[in-house]
Amino acid sequence: MRESNIPNKILKWYDNNKRKLPWRKKTSTKNREYFTLVSEFMLQQTQVKTVIPYFEKFIKEFPNLKSLAKSSDHKILKNWEGLGYYSRARNLKKTAIKLLKDYKGELPEDIETLKSLPGIGEYTSRSILAIAHNKPYIPMDGNVERILKRVFLLKTDYEISKENLNKKKSFFGFSKRSSDYAQAIMEIGALICKPSLPYCFRCPLTQNCKSYKKKDFLIKSKNKFNKIKYFEANVNKYKNNYLLIKNKKFNFLKNLIIFPMIEIDENKFENSTQKKINVKMSNMDMKIIINKNITDPILNIGSSEEISILELAKLVKKSVNFQGELTFDKQMPDGNPRKLLDSSKILSYGWKPEIDVIDWIHGQK
Repeated sequence: MRESNIPNKILKWYDNNKRKLPWRKKTSTKNREYFTLVSEFMLQQTQVKTVIPYFEKFIKEFPNLKSLAKSSDHKILKNWEGLGYYSRARNLKKTAIKLLKDYKGELPEDIETLKSLPGIGEYTSRSILAIAHNKPYIPMDGNVERILKRVFLLKTDYEISKENLNKKKSFFGFSKRSSDYAQAIMEIGALICKPSLPYCFRCPLTQNCKSYKKKDFLIKSKNKFNKIKYFEANVNKYKNNYLLIKNKKFNFLKNLIIFPMIEIDENKFENSTQKKINVKMSNMDMKIIINKNITDPILNIGSSEEISILELAKLVKKSVNFQGELTFDKQMPDGNPRKLLDSSKILSYGWKPEIDVIDWIHGQK
């Protein structure tokens, strides 16, 4: 079902209906590459409308590869806060550093080299090649898949498999305007060929669409099963201060600050009378017991002695307004001198064995 005028139909629609997105504005080649890199990282598993304000804020704070590569992880994560999937932000910085070091600050033009960069896989590499370098690639995202499923009325498990969808992608053909064409196809999926109630009266592909002719728009998806895991979180509070730890234990929210928590079994969760919350994260349903402690909490640091959080707060209180690296004026209970890092009033302290960093945040509610 391939027609030579499919690209013309799609591009004509795109020229008249495309959204004004901040990463699409006319700019220099260098800026276009950087804007494409940042936006594609942000758009991984995140909708366009959500990304727009974050992108604008991020570009204002980090206008080029050099500013991004030189910035602290803390500052980058702070500007990424709310987008989720924080490994994307860390990989984006790693990629910026590698591009400046090995590729003169330019995005490679071959797919294998692109895929060797942190955080860039099959989809993102094809998007970058198409959008930034005008290469004849059509990245396969959910929007493109949905168009193909409807155009060919794909229903069976084999028909909706990645292998078959990649074969069916030949329907689109190619255009010399590869950058616009890749974006145009995804734009039709996002604005017209919606998951439910598609706007067929505005679609340039109705004459080619089996779903439109059969009036069957139901999208067949592969079943995805979320894992269910159970946790117990301890909220230790003293006045307006909370105890948080840097997560080195769990794969989710890796290296980010969370409440101290452990994984538990289902029985303990079901039998608990404490407050419970449910959190969906990627492919995991997290069921969490919340234990609150509003007295002066005692923290076991894995040694024969214990130190209260209030005592720890007193030790570090003097350093709140100090920028740089500090050393405690006395040894900690395990007998080893420790160092304290102070960044934007977040105080990091290295503990062993299980809790690597404890952050005492002053005045947070």
